[in-house]
Amino acid sequence: MKQVQFDQYGSPDVLTLVEAPIPQPNPGEVVIKVQAIGVNYSDTQRRRNMYFQLTPLPFVPGTEAVGQVVAVGDGVNEPYLPGATVLAILPGGGGYAEYALAPAAYCIPLPPGIDANTATAIFVQGSTAQLLISQVAKDLKDKTVLINAAAGGVGSLLVQLAKMHGARVIAASSLDVKLTVAKSLGADETVNYSRPNWREQVNNGNGVDWVFETVGGSVYTESIKCLTKGGTLFIYGCASGEVGQVNPEYFVDENINQLGFNLAFHITTQPQRWQEALGTVIGLIAQGKLKIDITSRFALADAAEAHRQIEARQTTGKVVLNP
Repeated sequence: MKQVQFDQYGSPDVLTLVEAPIPQPNPGEVVIKVQAIGVNYSDTQRRRNMYFQLTPLPFVPGTEAVGQVVAVGDGVNEPYLPGATVLAILPGGGGYAEYALAPAAYCIPLPPGIDANTATAIFVQGSTAQLLISQVAKDLKDKTVLINAAAGGVGSLLVQLAKMHGARVIAASSLDVKLTVAKSLGADETVNYSRPNWREQVNNGNGVDWVFETVGGSVYTESIKCLTKGGTLFIYGCASGEVGQVNPEYFVDENINQLGFNLAFHITTQPQRWQEALGTVIGLIAQGKLKIDITSRFALADAAEAHRQIEARQTTGKVVLNP
């Protein structure tokens, strides 16, 4: 089979397409013939050895895949798994391949009416967006929310979920074409944060109640100053890799709150809450209430180009590899 791996850390050029034997399942595992692979920002961090967990070499990226179960290991007792098409999370990577190993406990049958490419957005982007929104859902009605990277995998879902809960949504991005995407998903207003004095355009300078932030650097710094007194910023990433600068006294003077979010923490410490979030997202997609943008699709052999475009912030929606 073919798989993409890297045996040194670095730029997207270290990703190499190689031949490898089809894996055999260990106890509690299944082998999936992969149809679609989700590409995530964390994959680029792995490649650069900037992830919060150790990345051993050589390493095959990919933490989510959709495909048909073609083999099961000892101790896998779920009768529906053999032959089923499943959505799988792969905690140790291995998804950038034609066949992948997955823990049976982390496989769910592909819901009816949801295709393989769309399903790749459920585990990481879908549950992240739902878990973030669920923290403030009861207070969103008639409030104003700023969503950065609003055309990205998580951002595009946050726009839709916030609107479902009655919020007024301001979508922010660095490219006008991405703002057009966000507007099509229901954003009330848009702002381009690559332009000077963009903060003054946010809600006519009147501030917002919440910010969902994943860019970092000056965007993070200015986003904090977009908050009204008592407002809250949720930070769930730093795509630019740049560090923002805010005087700690500003948080005190303006009574500003900042909350961090890490999906891996929620999966391991609050599995029931995470599973409920998955169920909500699956239901909304199946009902046609949540749109998944899957226009950023690449062949497995083009994984390096997918990484380049993610790091250049050129993609929209969910990024998918197809073997």
